[in-house]
Amino acid sequence: MRPYVKVSRIVFNAVYRMRCARAERRDEAVFLSRQTDSPSYDFSELAREFEERGWKVTMHLKKVRVRNLPAYVRHVLVEIGLLARCRVAVLDRYDPVVSLLDFECDAPCESDAVNCEFPSRPLVLQLWHAFGAFKKFGYQTNDTPEGHSFDFMRDYKIHRNYSWVVCSGEGCRAAFAEAFACPVERVVALRRPEYAELVALREDARNRAKAHGRRKVLMAPTLRINDESAHPFRELYEHRAEFEGGIDADVVWAFHPLEDGLPAPGNVSDALLDCDVVVTDYSSLVYEAYLLGKPAYFYVPDIDSYRVSPGVNFDPVELAPALCATTESELAGLIAAGCYPTEEFEAFVAHAFDAPETPIADFVLSKL
Repeated sequence: MRPYVKVSRIVFNAVYRMRCARAERRDEAVFLSRQTDSPSYDFSELAREFEERGWKVTMHLKKVRVRNLPAYVRHVLVEIGLLARCRVAVLDRYDPVVSLLDFECDAPCESDAVNCEFPSRPLVLQLWHAFGAFKKFGYQTNDTPEGHSFDFMRDYKIHRNYSWVVCSGEGCRAAFAEAFACPVERVVALRRPEYAELVALREDARNRAKAHGRRKVLMAPTLRINDESAHPFRELYEHRAEFEGGIDADVVWAFHPLEDGLPAPGNVSDALLDCDVVVTDYSSLVYEAYLLGKPAYFYVPDIDSYRVSPGVNFDPVELAPALCATTESELAGLIAAGCYPTEEFEAFVAHAFDAPETPIADFVLSKL
């Protein structure tokens, strides 16, 4: 283990044991995120579910930058104190504090998965922020340019200590188990609150799109972690005037905010609500577009290299070829097309939306 991580783990656990000795567990659900300053719709609605059942709710959310060391230390100390007193912790992404602490655990299940521990005090729920399992992530990307080495993941204990992982559909469970290196039995398909929110916004989104008259195309690629990885949308953006002049539509460019160090989005954006058409490559935004009733296309000139790093769980070229373009002229033709293969789009997203409507809070409370 890297010395810095080893020291951090020792310090974190010493503080945690001290806080546990002073605090008594209570019916409190703590919501944790290091990528945003405000709660997502999922967090807000799940918090409401817990409050309706008589629980206290605490949000500990902040776009944390390690270079701001004093603020980061304060954030970690507060988080450790919250974890020492709550009965439930809810995450939306990887959290190093949760992964490095030694919680009270039930016996691990019979599995060769890397992350087998089952925290019971507190129960830790990973409510992943994205619908579906379009591209590979987490442990699925080990030793690829867009991922980390397995040794790095193991040393930092990445995605350790999840009692349960929520995914948005039965068809995602195997991919999520691989990504989090946990037993598939601990991945549960439940309908996230945002599902109902997006469906409810569908009519409003249609009206907003009609209001501006001229068609609006949203260009929304996925996050590229490695600067050396191909980024066709950036290349297209460099000569956007030529491309935009060849299509009868207004174009809005929306690169992933984490590429610029900005907070991660927690709710549906105005750009997505306002647009008529979505163009992405491998972003889970495609599932949100579907729920809002927006047609979507895939611009994937780098599909061969992307299949290698980070990889895809659901290949758009194989599953929805009529929605895919690998050249700028093909993309312009798709945008200009008068008809849209809705059935093909529905077939592509089907794996993401077959979860039951059981309230997530009821599921969690049934497992305490």
